[in-house]
Amino acid sequence: SSDRPLDSNFEFRVPSRRQIQLRGMAVRQAAAAKWAQRRAAQARAGKEQEEGGEEGSPDVGQTTADATEGSPSSPSGGGSRKTPASGVRRNKPRLPSGGMQQAPFPLDPAFGMYPPNPFMMNPFLINPALAASMMYQNPALSPYGMYGGMSPPMFPGMGSESSPAFGRTRSGISAGNKSSKSQKSEGETAVGKTKSGKKKKGKEDDDFPSAVADEQDPEEGFSIEAVMPKLAETARDDKVSRFLESRLSRDDVDAEEKKNIVAGLIAVTPDLSTLAVGGRVVQRMLEVGTAEQKKELLTTLFPHALRLSLDAHGCRVVQKLLEIAPKDQMPQLAAELEKNVDGCIESMHGNHVIQKCVERMPPESVAFILKAVEARTYFMSSHTYGCRVVQRLLEHCAPGVLGKILDEILANVTKLAQDPYGNYVIQHTLQHGRKEDKKQIIDVVTGDFLNFAKSKCSSNVVDKCFEVATSGEHAQALEEERAALMAAILGEPGAASPPILAMTDDRWGSFIVQRVIKHSRSSEREQLLNQLQAAETQLGVKGKRILASLLGQGGQQAKAS
Repeated sequence: SSDRPLDSNFEFRVPSRRQIQLRGMAVRQAAAAKWAQRRAAQARAGKEQEEGGEEGSPDVGQTTADATEGSPSSPSGGGSRKTPASGVRRNKPRLPSGGMQQAPFPLDPAFGMYPPNPFMMNPFLINPALAASMMYQNPALSPYGMYGGMSPPMFPGMGSESSPAFGRTRSGISAGNKSSKSQKSEGETAVGKTKSGKKKKGKEDDDFPSAVADEQDPEEGFSIEAVMPKLAETARDDKVSRFLESRLSRDDVDAEEKKNIVAGLIAVTPDLSTLAVGGRVVQRMLEVGTAEQKKELLTTLFPHALRLSLDAHGCRVVQKLLEIAPKDQMPQLAAELEKNVDGCIESMHGNHVIQKCVERMPPESVAFILKAVEARTYFMSSHTYGCRVVQRLLEHCAPGVLGKILDEILANVTKLAQDPYGNYVIQHTLQHGRKEDKKQIIDVVTGDFLNFAKSKCSSNVVDKCFEVATSGEHAQALEEERAALMAAILGEPGAASPPILAMTDDRWGSFIVQRVIKHSRSSEREQLLNQLQAAETQLGVKGKRILASLLGQGGQQAKAS
C-alpha cells in the first residue's frame, strides 16, 4: 500500500548492463523451457487420445456435420483434433508459413498463445540467413549480410573467434562491398573509436577485433599548389596542419618547398602554437627552417613565451625554442619568463619550461629562477611541480650557487623527508649535495631511525642514506655515518629486542630491512642473520620471508667460496 513505510536499509541500485543481459537470457530460457513442456504435454495428450479413440469416428457430443466439416477430406481442410468425452472441441493453433508470428505476443511469451518466437527476440539465434530473408526486403542490408555471412554474438563480448565481439571487423566485410578500403593485414595495428569519437590505437586481438578503417593519409585530398595561396588563413584547420606537418617531416620533399611553407607561416606561429596539431607544425618549422628563418621565428615567438609556457601545447613549442636558441638570445627569453616565474613553476605546463631553462640556459641566465626558489624554498620543495624545479637546480647548478637553498632544505629535513614531494628533494640533496650536507641529513635520520624507516615517504630517504654511504661519491668520508646507521638497525650487542625485529613485519620497515641486506657487508649480514634466527619464533610472515632470503644468500655465498 502507499502508506507502507519504506525500509530504511533499502538502497536502490541501477543494474549494470551485464546484469540486464543475464536477466534477459534467463527470461528467454525460462520461456523456451515452458513452451517445450507445453508442447510435450500436448504431444502426450494427443497420443493418449489416438490410442483410446477409434480412427475417423465422431466423438461423444460431436455431430456428424461437425466431424465431416473438420475431416481432412472437407473443402476447408482445417483439420481438427479429436476432442475428449466432454464434447469440447479444441482447434490446434497453426503458425503462419515460415514459422513467423504475425500477431504480437505478450511481454511474457510463456503465457501467450504462441511460442516465444526466437526471431522476434534475436534474429540471429536460430537461423540468421532465414531471418535476414524474412525480415528484410534486401537481405544484404540485414545485420547478417553486413557481417559478411557471420552471425554476431547475442551480447557484446560473448562472441567466438569467428564472430566479432563489437561491430564490424575489416576481415568480416562482405566481398560485394567494393567501396570499402582494403582489409587490414594480420597482426597490423587496428584503430578503434571511443564513445567520444576519438580514435584509439591498439593491437589487433582475435577475441575482440577492432572495427574501423585505417587512418587516412594526411596528404590525401590536398596538394601544395592548392594550399599555398591561402596558407596562413587555412593553417589553423587540423587537416591542413596535418598535411603541412607531413610535408615538413618528409625527407623526399624539396627543401625549397619547406622553405616556402615556413615563410608563409611565420606570422601566425603564435596562434598555431596553442593548437594540438598546429603546435607540432611550429616545432617542425623550428627544426627544418633555414638559419635566417629560425632567427625570425625566435623574434616572433619570444614576446609570447610567457603565455605559451602556461598553455598545454604552447609549452612544448617554448621547450623547442630553448633547444635551438643560441646562448646570446637566452637573456631575452629569460626576461619574458621572469614576469611570472612563480606562476610558471607552479603550473602543470609551465614547470616543464622552467626545468628546460635550468638544463639549457647558462648559469647566469637562471638567476631569476634561483631568486624565486630562494624566496620560498620550503614551499617549492614540497609543491607538486615546484619540487621538480628544485631537483633540476640541484642537478645542474654548482653547490656554491645553491647555498641559501641548501641551508633551507637542511633546516627542514624532517618535514621534507616525510612529505610526498619533499622526500625527492632530500634524496637529490643526498645524491648531488655537498659532503657536509650528506652528513647532516644522515645524522638526522640516524637520530630517529625507526620512525623514518616505518614511514612511507621517509623510508625512501633511509634507503638513499644507505646507498650514498655505501657506494656514493663521498662513501669513504661517510664511513662513520654509515656505521651509525647500521648500529641503529642492529641495536646494542646482546639486546633482547633489537630494532630490526620491529621493522621486519612493518610494510615499509620490511622494505628497509631488505635494502639494508643489499647494502650490507659480510660481517654485518652475519649479525643480521643471527638476530633474525634468534627471534625466529617472533617473526611474522614478512619476517620469515626475509630470513629465508637471507639464508638463501648465505648458501649461495658458501657454494661460491
